[in-house]
Amino acid sequence: MKYAKEVIELMSAYPGRDFRMVELVNSVTSGKHTGKQRSAAREGIRTVLSRLKESGCVIVRPPGKARGGYAVYRWKAK
Repeated sequence: MKYAKEVIELMSAYPGRDFRMVELVNSVTSGKHTGKQRSAAREGIRTVLSRLKESGCVIVRPPGKARGGYAVYRWKAK
């Protein structure tokens, strides 16, 4: 998993804070990547988040039913 280290470092530094996918992608790519590279990074981050959810380290709040809703991801505070 290519982006696991970056995602874990960022989220574990702020336990209890909600992160949107766009914030995680911006943090990992630092704005220097093209659209295809950002899309690939998003898929990699999604894989990392799903594994962290399975292990119980991350809590996922699904997107709302309203149009334009987004999911948020939170590092589980001890």
